[in-house]
Amino acid sequence: MDTIVAATDYSAWAHYALERAAQLARGSGAELHVLHAPSRGRWPQGGGVLSQYFGSGNEPSFEDERERLAAEVAGPARRFRVKPVCHVLPGRPAEEIAAFANAREAGLVVVGSRGESGLRAQAVGSTALKVMWQSLTPVLMVRQPVDVAYRKVLVATDLSERSLHVVRTALDVFPKAAATLLHAWRGEFETTLELTGATADARRRYIAAEGEAAAAALEDQRSRALDGSRRRLARFIAHGHPLPAIQKAVAELQPDVVVLGKHSGPRWQEQVLGSVVQNLLQQLKVDVLVVA
Repeated sequence: MDTIVAATDYSAWAHYALERAAQLARGSGAELHVLHAPSRGRWPQGGGVLSQYFGSGNEPSFEDERERLAAEVAGPARRFRVKPVCHVLPGRPAEEIAAFANAREAGLVVVGSRGESGLRAQAVGSTALKVMWQSLTPVLMVRQPVDVAYRKVLVATDLSERSLHVVRTALDVFPKAAATLLHAWRGEFETTLELTGATADARRRYIAAEGEAAAAALEDQRSRALDGSRRRLARFIAHGHPLPAIQKAVAELQPDVVVLGKHSGPRWQEQVLGSVVQNLLQQLKVDVLVVA
């Protein structure tokens, strides 16, 4: 990981993100770029259209923005002994952050996130989630103050080739953390057996067989992800839907960060229908890394 991009809107959560980005840059030796993207005009609604009619008011100058950003970054830079490069990029924040990270082929984008459920429309529209949708780079959403480096990482997998990439990314981004690989499974024909009146014993035998197959597949992906490395990667397998399984694992294992793969389908499906990732981002209180 050569480049880390952090973004700030000067909120408390954004300051946590700056601290985490600085800590990760220090640990990895990556170059740290810090962005602030002030909206165009005082009235950002509608892409700044209202500013044409209401005026821009007493907006800070570009130089004022640079000075404020430098002052905001100074504390984390001193604490973790890094030398970030600051950028003020007026525009739509999510678009500017994602474009900057994509153009520089950054290894990680770090943003602050409240981690509150709130109204769904507000959650879907937050800058952090917009960055997640638009960025090709893994996005770390920080919710907690930074005390120490991440010690425990929980990585969710559906055993697909895409999720293998997610697991490998997590191991690369958090090389010193104790990692656990989580898979939640449910037999393809469980519902069919229930609806067609299969006996309880038949259903138990089917579930047991499917559970053994899931455990074997999880071990196979674990081995492929490690690729000969002696690093420890624990396993956590659960029968049921991914959402409650991940919540249960978080409660039991108390990870510092959860790693999730981003849905590969159209963005409108996520917004309209929701997803495991979308729901977990609203409900989890720990930091979350989302990998495309």
